[in-house]
Amino acid sequence: MRKLNLNKSDSVIKELKQIGVDTNVYSLFVNKADYKVLKFEGLSCAQANVLKQTALICGADLAIPKTAYNGSTKKIPAILFANSREIEKIKMRLDEQSWMEPISKQLSEMLLANPPVILKIGNKKIRFNRTYIMGVINITPDSFFSGSCYTTKKTVEKMAREMEKEGADFLDIGAESSRPGAKPVDRKEEIQRLKKVLPAVIKNTSIPISIDTYKADTASFAIDQGVKIINDISGLSFDKKMAGVVAKNKASLIIMHIKGTPRTMQVNPQYKDLMGEIYHYLKRKIDFVKQKGVELNRIIVDPGFGFGKRLEDNYEIINRLNELTTFGRPVLVGHSRKSFIGKPFNIPPEQRLEGSLGVEAILIRNGASIIRVHDVLEAKKVAMLIDKIKQ
Repeated sequence: MRKLNLNKSDSVIKELKQIGVDTNVYSLFVNKADYKVLKFEGLSCAQANVLKQTALICGADLAIPKTAYNGSTKKIPAILFANSREIEKIKMRLDEQSWMEPISKQLSEMLLANPPVILKIGNKKIRFNRTYIMGVINITPDSFFSGSCYTTKKTVEKMAREMEKEGADFLDIGAESSRPGAKPVDRKEEIQRLKKVLPAVIKNTSIPISIDTYKADTASFAIDQGVKIINDISGLSFDKKMAGVVAKNKASLIIMHIKGTPRTMQVNPQYKDLMGEIYHYLKRKIDFVKQKGVELNRIIVDPGFGFGKRLEDNYEIINRLNELTTFGRPVLVGHSRKSFIGKPFNIPPEQRLEGSLGVEAILIRNGASIIRVHDVLEAKKVAMLIDKIKQ
């Protein structure tokens, strides 16, 4: 006997074909191999117990709190362990009980085939059939990585052209450092820095430009210059006018998770449920900006590596990144040369390239759509190779 690691339907079918299985039952076994772990929240004790018994009857299982058995807790979470075939069976049984309809509906949504992720930038649509690269250009004097600081018009223009030539799909320009402990830059200074370089970059490059800012006035200025994407590290928490600016101008938007502010975020951040907090934070922000008029197909999500995260938090996000793909939106990651890559070896940002590339490969395998990096050429090569392996 040997263990098979069949994480794609093509792999399952290939093995079935090799042993001569009837083609009519291929889909049955593909569903059996598609194993899922689903977390429910806010169930009543009665719902949890019925779902538990139904799961067991269908060959699956449900983990529930001890308090669920005596009904002492009003609302409880539960975790279902099942393959797609078992979920179908559970749903059919729940459909016979009208009071279990909310749970049945959630299972139906989970069973639907995921449509391809599409991002709208300006009037163009991007279908994510490969990994996209975003090059970082910091026009601040105090970036955490000295190799990404470009403070003159000439150097910024040159780097923008270089990054595009090396394979960048987007450029992200920041005029205020968001490194841990960084002091805020006022709106006038931020716009003044952008004024020096932005027109030339937009004129001399053909790829979409993103501006890393949480200020609505800066975003408005940048959009007027031709910027297509706003990268808000605050998840629109620092400036309530930001959503309106993005919606009015039909800009694309990166919503990032952060705990605290750049100045305070690394002062002993704590989480009871890291991935749960990130998921619900992003969901609230998506719902908020949609209500303000931002189109869903213009939204990108970012878990915020290093923004109010402990060392172990960053590693958990890497391993569980795929959980954030359930939004149906591109997942952007900004891991490049950050401290969680260098800290285990006590090495500075200038020596973190190899670690960044290794982490990049895992992130792509785990669902990242856009990789935000300082080293475009190297990152592009890794992305192309991992995309080929995935295909």
